[in-house]
Amino acid sequence: MNLGLYRTRFALAALAVVAALLGWSLSSGKPFGSRDPGNVAFLLTSGWLAVAAYVALAAYAARRAAHRLRLSPEFAWKAKLPDLERAQSALTELQNRIVRRELGGTAAVRREADRILRQFGVHRVLAVAIEPDPAAAGLLRLATTPRQPIGRLAAWLQVHVWLGIAAALLVWWHGGLRSGSTMGLLLNGLSLAVIGTGLLGAALWTFGPTWLTRQERELSVEKVHALEQHFRRKVAAAAAALREADEAAAAALRRDLATLTGQQELVQREARRLWLWREALRLWRLVHVPCSTLLLALVGIHILAVWYY
Repeated sequence: MNLGLYRTRFALAALAVVAALLGWSLSSGKPFGSRDPGNVAFLLTSGWLAVAAYVALAAYAARRAAHRLRLSPEFAWKAKLPDLERAQSALTELQNRIVRRELGGTAAVRREADRILRQFGVHRVLAVAIEPDPAAAGLLRLATTPRQPIGRLAAWLQVHVWLGIAAALLVWWHGGLRSGSTMGLLLNGLSLAVIGTGLLGAALWTFGPTWLTRQERELSVEKVHALEQHFRRKVAAAAAALREADEAAAAALRRDLATLTGQQELVQREARRLWLWREALRLWRLVHVPCSTLLLALVGIHILAVWYY
């Protein structure tokens, strides 16, 4: 299960904001969504916080699209292979110094690791994470990863999920689920649809890999894909050999081609089955993404309308 989604400081930050707003609302004695003059400050605060949350939620989608389309800055930054190798060797020696206890303390190790990355000119493409070594108490372990200057997608996803939950509560407290107008009905309905499908997506993110693994039987998704490519090449080669073979060799080649074709069909059938399972885990996006886009547009219209009137 993907439980890292729930072990994050972003969850604490979102819960702190929600708790503060809830305490404020309860202490005022006003019902959620009250338009009483004494509740204006709460309405403005909860409304703007909800808008900020929705903008951050949209920023995750933009970050994900930029990474998928290879538009993120890390894809434009390069380093020479010899420099990467020399930097890795120096970091390995730094790890040995830590093991020999010649260097200790996270700050000192961080300074030395940063110095090594800059010395070999790879600081734009590599990042070094420093964490406690589970195999040796009191020691630190270095982990080298590709650098992502505008944040890791995993961190963006955590922000997206927890701000989404906070936004659902803020919208409820801000509007009181009023649906007396067309705009109110649309805003509340879309908010419920977006948050509901988002929670479903978070659950599928958590448990989906386990479910998919159970469906993989003898072949994983990766193995099925590799076997598809393998049998495509083999069948094409066997068909080409059959076309060029004389009559004496043709009978044996036909048997080989029939065997390969049968194996290919089995792999393709398994690939289709796994593809259906994988796509089923993504169906929630068919509602979540368009509703999110429409909701963000309506929030902007709502803000302009409030200012105008």
